[in-house]
Amino acid sequence: MAQISITFARGARRVTGSNFLVTVVDGARTTRILIDCGLTQGEQFCDPTNGETFTYDPTEIGAVFFTHAHADHIGLFPKLVKEGFKGRAYATAPTRDLMPVMLEDSVSLMRSEATRCGTDVPYVMDDVVHALKMLTDIPYGETVTVGDARVTLLNAGHILGSALVQIDAGGKRVVFTGDLGRVPSILAPDRDVPEGVDVLVTESVYGNRTHASVSDSEQELAAAVQRSYQEQGTLLIPAFSLERTQIILAALDRMMTEGTLPKVPVYMDSPLAAKVTDIYRAYPAFLRPEVRERLERGDDPFSFPTLRVTVNTESSHLIDVAPSPKIVIAGAGMSHGGRIRHHEQKYLPLKNTTLLLVGYQVAGSLGRRLKDGRKEVAIDGVKVKVRARVAAIGGFSAHADRDDIVGFVEAVKPRRVFVVLGETEAATFLAQRISGFLGLPTDVPQEGETYEL
Repeated sequence: MAQISITFARGARRVTGSNFLVTVVDGARTTRILIDCGLTQGEQFCDPTNGETFTYDPTEIGAVFFTHAHADHIGLFPKLVKEGFKGRAYATAPTRDLMPVMLEDSVSLMRSEATRCGTDVPYVMDDVVHALKMLTDIPYGETVTVGDARVTLLNAGHILGSALVQIDAGGKRVVFTGDLGRVPSILAPDRDVPEGVDVLVTESVYGNRTHASVSDSEQELAAAVQRSYQEQGTLLIPAFSLERTQIILAALDRMMTEGTLPKVPVYMDSPLAAKVTDIYRAYPAFLRPEVRERLERGDDPFSFPTLRVTVNTESSHLIDVAPSPKIVIAGAGMSHGGRIRHHEQKYLPLKNTTLLLVGYQVAGSLGRRLKDGRKEVAIDGVKVKVRARVAAIGGFSAHADRDDIVGFVEAVKPRRVFVVLGETEAATFLAQRISGFLGLPTDVPQEGETYEL
């Protein structure tokens, strides 16, 4: 009987940097499979962790399976290729199409930050081009054989094309959630529930808290828009270009169409988000039925008459002279890079500005410091007074929350659970809840630890 083990290379007791190694040993033959190869993200893209040597030999990896296209799940793949990986990489078709635009953006951000931080970039654009040639798309439910393992992607319900990775090897079935979608999800179809699972490796970003409802969050968004309209101010929304921006656009479109919001000018100041939104439009089959139906009848849920998409730098700077009230949506979601930092420098000192945080803010990030109430922050070396109103909305998250994850684990009925991809407090809280409520053996591994199954 083949023996199977999991090495939690990165992504254990931290939210970002998803990177897990499954090793199957059958006699003289060894099969090594990676699940994700993501960037560690915090205050900046030039996090020194991203330049460290992998804890395994990239030349020995047979295949990589990506759960989805967020940078903290794909962002170090070009480095893996640069350092000798020669196997195949697999993802769903939407993830395959999203990866070039996401990786190109990562290269740009890392290059600009490396100069400021005095660090080397982990890879360059040529490495991205080489890496993407190794990528093959597979549909949900199709099984790929890699050595002594059979691997299947299932719908994770998180973002466009997101996948659970199911591995059958050594007489065991192991499932990695990647980032798990909530139920009901906002844009993605509801997640699959795999059967016959021996070991479940689950995320825990929101493992110690619950989300507000989507309807409550839409009301909070509407209130922020109304307040900015009445105060003739600016509403800043730092948003991840992949999924969160599309969720916000869909919510604004719906409320403006219904007439519950004033028709305030909205600037989507993100070339990346514009490219990502086009890919969303290209894959209606990977969206919820009601969203798919709108796209198929030509009713674009990601656009409305007051939306302005600014792609080049010149049009981005023109936002500054546009009269208020106005809404500016820009990346990055944790303000660790991108155009949002320029807008925060300009508008955070103004009392009629509202900064609306609509995503998770990892410890150490500028977004987290603003959320925690700092009255002065440094943005690209400039000290900025914070007189703006800072608010946070949790209900637009595409992640499962505490109760949702526990419900998913209960439905899956694994024999053993590992909790990863969350800050230590969230991961340990969730592990205790799974163990206490469901009576399942549950571990919170440290980075670098290997567990024999």
